[in-house]
Amino acid sequence: MAKTLGDITQELSEKVLAPARAEADELVRSAREQAAAIVAEAGANAEKTRAAAKSEAEKVLKQMQVDMETAARNFIIMVKEKLEAAVVTPVVEGEIRALLNDKGFLEHILEIVLAEFFKGQGRERSFEVLLPKKDQAELETWFIEKFREKAAGPLVVHFTDKITFGFHLGVQGHGAYFNFSTGLVEAFSNFCSPRFRSHFFAGEGS
Repeated sequence: MAKTLGDITQELSEKVLAPARAEADELVRSAREQAAAIVAEAGANAEKTRAAAKSEAEKVLKQMQVDMETAARNFIIMVKEKLEAAVVTPVVEGEIRALLNDKGFLEHILEIVLAEFFKGQGRERSFEVLLPKKDQAELETWFIEKFREKAAGPLVVHFTDKITFGFHLGVQGHGAYFNFSTGLVEAFSNFCSPRFRSHFFAGEGS
């Protein structure tokens, strides 16, 4: 039986076009699924990236806050220290220097201190006193008159430019001295500093 053109067309449609259309539909479906998967994955990655960026930004912000608080705290401490150094030590030094530059007061202190030293050590050791060179003219005669009996033995007096006020006292030959000049400034400054902080920075928990 001879095939007609319609038969051939139908056969081609069934054996070639239909499978091709089905395969094309499958390819389109698969492509759409893959595209959807890619879009979903990209969306998930984008969300992760946004979340990570947000988390990192929060960490950076927190660290910046900590750094700023630390910097502010250190700055306040520095200001307090500089203010304390600018007030306490100069005031204490000024007061002590003024007292020890008063010859009457200095002589009185020397007399008391030396009497205690001699009382404790007797004539077993020679003591050495270092005094400001600028006070030599006024104090040299006083020492000779006040400690005449000790000047030849247990007491040696030196005047030096290394001391500007007060005096140093020690056992001769040892090279170590009690510092009744800058040493007093340091001692009184250390005593006054906590009290300065408690009153000047009151209520700050300092």
